[in-house]
Amino acid sequence: MLHRRSFARIGGALPRRLAGATAAVAVVAASVVVGVAGPAAAAPASGLAGASGLAGTERSWLHRMADPTLPTSAISLTAPASGTALDPLSITGRLTLEDGTDPGVQQIHVNRVLPDEPWTTLTATTATDGTFTLTDVPPSSGPVRYDAYWFPTEDYQGSTASVTVQVAGRSATLTLDGPRTGRDGRQLSLTGTLGLDGRAPAQPQELAVTRTIWNNRLDGAVQQLPNVTTDSGGAFTVLDTPTQGGRYVYTVSWPGDRVYASPSASHEVTVSSPDSHLNGQVVDPAYIGLEFRVAGAVTYDVGACQGPTVVHVSRRVNGGTATRLPDVTTDASCAFNFGDTVSRTGQVAYTVTWDGNSTHRRTTGTITGTVQKQPSVIDATSPDRTLLNGQQAVVEGKVTDGNAASIGAKLTLTVRRIGPDGTSVDLPKVTTAADGTFSYRDSPPTMDASTYPQFQYEFSWRGNATYQASTTSVFFYIVPPDCDC
Repeated sequence: MLHRRSFARIGGALPRRLAGATAAVAVVAASVVVGVAGPAAAAPASGLAGASGLAGTERSWLHRMADPTLPTSAISLTAPASGTALDPLSITGRLTLEDGTDPGVQQIHVNRVLPDEPWTTLTATTATDGTFTLTDVPPSSGPVRYDAYWFPTEDYQGSTASVTVQVAGRSATLTLDGPRTGRDGRQLSLTGTLGLDGRAPAQPQELAVTRTIWNNRLDGAVQQLPNVTTDSGGAFTVLDTPTQGGRYVYTVSWPGDRVYASPSASHEVTVSSPDSHLNGQVVDPAYIGLEFRVAGAVTYDVGACQGPTVVHVSRRVNGGTATRLPDVTTDASCAFNFGDTVSRTGQVAYTVTWDGNSTHRRTTGTITGTVQKQPSVIDATSPDRTLLNGQQAVVEGKVTDGNAASIGAKLTLTVRRIGPDGTSVDLPKVTTAADGTFSYRDSPPTMDASTYPQFQYEFSWRGNATYQASTTSVFFYIVPPDCDC
């Protein structure tokens, strides 16, 4: 079967003598020896015998391929592990005969196979001892395979061998240069060239451009800029206007082609800026009627703000009229915080302004937050949550604020009893004492105690203008008289 497969490949190659093929190439190179032996296949021979372009002698050896009595031959090939596109590389080989005699001067056919392209047929001539050298110039990068074969003769069977070389792309040159310093709001102009073996590309080439920014606001942010195109001399220009200060690294890259590898080039620019920034946050939670904190800082794009300095503050609640608040003095690093109390819920917005200094401009920022109602809590419990039929459910409780302190007013609570089947009954409401305490008693309906039915007592307060609503539940179980509960 080895003979059939090997010569099927050879037979398919013979009528297609194509020149000039190019493709991407790559492979592992080493000495490879493939001998051809065994019964010959008639199918490849009959297919090739009628092919146009084959001489009579070439057809005649096809008929001798099937003769198993002929001695075998073998081809060995050795190639470099790698090469470079458009640079010559040498493949050495040897044709040997089974009986050990020198083959004499013989012609070796070699197909150069590039990925996704027709092959190109090359030839080499052996010395008397069967050795030969093939020098080839790979037209592109990638894996390039070389398939060698020797036609059978009246006295010997033919043979074939294959070797692959990983061919690298040629090095293209890409440069990028320009000013080392700049200022935000002012255009930068960077120039560069793309060269291919010291020459400009034959056609205009498109280059990708990115900029990477480091400053107090951005930590290595990569931003894509418009592509640029080379002119007839391979030159190009990158124009950009930085909008903030910082360290800018501009990078241009060319994707390469089948001959040349992809290059890139970078250039760094230090951009100064007189801009300043004000930012901050309302320190959550912010509750109505309680003091909460607002914190922020004056910052620069590059470098640290030096304090102390003064920040002006005004406040709007729900978009209403602005109220001027006392000025705030920052610390040495220009950070600040202040306390505020708002008497209604909603969105609060603080406008903070810094007047600037000798190196940086005046700036204004907005700090926003949400003022919420204060939380309320209903704490309820019972001295005994297991009841006999006829016993009352007793609940003791208290309504407090989020800090477990009294709300300071009598409050009305709604009460709902939920039975074991899920149905609910609204019970009489209960009013707390001024300190929020309350006591509640109720007699659950008589039930089959053997099923240990559960009753849920839900206490709810709807809240008011200052405090959020709250709900809690206490659970009771009806048990049999003999229950050790």
